[in-house]
Amino acid sequence: MKARNTTILILAFLFGMATLSSCKEDDPSDNTELCNDGIDNDGDGFIDCADFDCSGNSACGTAEICSDGIDNDLDGFIDCDDLDCDGDPACP
Repeated sequence: MKARNTTILILAFLFGMATLSSCKEDDPSDNTELCNDGIDNDGDGFIDCADFDCSGNSACGTAEICSDGIDNDLDGFIDCDDLDCDGDPACP
């Protein structure tokens, strides 16, 4: 009987640990966008280079040039439509 109680306690402990570790994945304090994995890591609706958190990340090209008609930083926004160009003289 004592061995059975010990087994039940061990199983309960392991189940509890598994439950706690699965909750850690949903931790809102760990919402860093990884810029090259095809996943919306921070849950803001933008993936990788389309996420403004990846602006300037080497995985996403170079900095946006605000007057060349090219999406230089590969975030899906071109020139003055890119938030990186806010305040740039080319974007009145």
